[in-house]
Amino acid sequence: MLRLPALAALLALTGCSFAPFQKGEPASPPATSSRTHGAGSGPVLTAPTDVQPPAPEAVIEAPAPVQLPKERPRTPPAALSPASRALVSQAQAQRQKGDLPGATVSLERALRIEPNNPLLWIEMGRLRMDQRNYPQAENMGRKALAMSVGDDRTQAAAWQLVGDSLKARDKNPQAQAAYEKAKALSTR
Repeated sequence: MLRLPALAALLALTGCSFAPFQKGEPASPPATSSRTHGAGSGPVLTAPTDVQPPAPEAVIEAPAPVQLPKERPRTPPAALSPASRALVSQAQAQRQKGDLPGATVSLERALRIEPNNPLLWIEMGRLRMDQRNYPQAENMGRKALAMSVGDDRTQAAAWQLVGDSLKARDKNPQAQAAYEKAKALSTR
């Protein structure tokens, strides 16, 4: 029973002998003196005279804000390869004759040659408009938009296609917004 109070007292004394945590440089051990004052038998702690106050913490400044470009970089206008150009011409002639399935085959062949050419997707979207497949025409216009970032002329044509497909489905407010985007891009 006597051990528990003795252990608590020892822990209390041990806790008092540690300096509190401080930010900054580590503290130097306290200076001791061998002089005894009065009746005490242990060493006397005195404050050191050469201790400097802790340095103020360094202020970390936020990095300078990065200047982002206000506009997307311009890319050269999209162009068709000679093979794709020939197939598009063939598809346009087929469309004018009313051969929409034949025009589809010609444009699909061109898309196999250049699947990432936004002009081909716009042309396929116009063909879908002639076939009265307006949702698919809008999707092809949006795909062309994604592929033509920075090419204002191609993006204007894609927005025009999106607007036409929306207007055909009586979504006039959305169509007007698409037409305005096309107009803004064509005047740049």
